[in-house]
Amino acid sequence: MLKAALLTIFTTLLITSGQVLWKIGLQKAGGFYLPEQNILENVIRIIFNAWVFSGFVVYAAATGFFMWLISKFDISMVIPITSVSFIYSLLAGYFIFHEQISPVRIMGVLLIIVGVIFIVRS
Repeated sequence: MLKAALLTIFTTLLITSGQVLWKIGLQKAGGFYLPEQNILENVIRIIFNAWVFSGFVVYAAATGFFMWLISKFDISMVIPITSVSFIYSLLAGYFIFHEQISPVRIMGVLLIIVGVIFIVRS
């Protein structure tokens, strides 16, 4: 059970890392849509941005790990543990993107942590 939980937490860290890379890439590329570009140029510009492309690679690897996890362990345990991604996204928002994090968000994440502990112990 602990092995499955740790592997799920690691996989979720990879998934969130891919998403963070996407956000960095989108910010550096000027967003998803710029009015002076047609849609195809816009999509190509975004997909081939190094940050976004790296995010796709990391996310693809994480998806492979995730598929392996649900093939080996109870989906009723694996899927709920992926909620730790909320913790990672809160931390990334604060430390990488310098977002303001409200006390309510922090309380929500603490509740998620408690929920994951219950799931792992069951």
